[in-house]
Amino acid sequence: MQIAPRQALPDQVPPSPSRPPRKRRTRRAIGASAGKHAVLIALSAMFALPLVWMVGTSFKTAQQALQLPVVWWPHPFLWGNYPDLFAALPYFRFFLNTFVYAGVTIVGVCISSSLVAYGFSRLRWPGRDAVFYVMLMTLILPFVCTLIPLFVMYKRFGWIGSYLPLEVPTFFGSSVFSTFLLRQFFMTIPSSLSEAARIDGASEFYIYRRIILPLAKPAMAAVILFQFIYCWNDYLGPLVYISNQNSYPLSLGLAQILGDYTTNWGWVMAGATAATAPIVILFFLTQRTFIQGIALTGTKG
Repeated sequence: MQIAPRQALPDQVPPSPSRPPRKRRTRRAIGASAGKHAVLIALSAMFALPLVWMVGTSFKTAQQALQLPVVWWPHPFLWGNYPDLFAALPYFRFFLNTFVYAGVTIVGVCISSSLVAYGFSRLRWPGRDAVFYVMLMTLILPFVCTLIPLFVMYKRFGWIGSYLPLEVPTFFGSSVFSTFLLRQFFMTIPSSLSEAARIDGASEFYIYRRIILPLAKPAMAAVILFQFIYCWNDYLGPLVYISNQNSYPLSLGLAQILGDYTTNWGWVMAGATAATAPIVILFFLTQRTFIQGIALTGTKG
């Protein structure tokens, strides 16, 4: 009587020559992960280096700010740059003007761009795609191409010297990029939700307000952050339309630190650090929602 050969248990099966052992695969995965993290750390250091220098220079004297080789660690720390700067310029007034300017334009962009994006994404009408592509083509027009005719028009309106030329157009869909971003996000929302609401007798505005907007919070957060950064950094627009120093935003207020012959670069970097801090804080508070809004945009078009 022949005895059948004993079959090897699953855990006793010798490793296949074509498949590397588990330890080897683990080492390769660890090495690849370490390499990726090393590259990311190096790139992060390259981008963070100017910020570190800016913050460090804000605590230096005027001589140390221009000293070569570069003094990375100020000695001693000059804490007085910030209070001296805030005492020399109406810095908090510039902050308030910028916040008001950004707040009004954010409201205008969120209302107008979301309405226009809803019409381009959820409604069907003749020539919809053609009009949308024409609107996108306006993105290639530089601001200086329309600067003179817009200035003449706003001057006839009597708006020169105020923020009206910068704020009023946002309520009429002037932000093409925000409209494009929201339109792409709206198209990812299933159309069955709108159809079910129409069967129940809901109007288009009800669908837009109660169904689409609550689902588009990530995209709206991205639009708000982009618009805030744009207004915070906007220099040319206020330079053209704002003439009163008390109405200057932060971008124009910082330019007053620069002197004609000598400049205290410690003050300049202190002002730049104080101007950069709100954007950095805002991004870290909203980064999850912001990244989600960007990641989900454009998956359907």
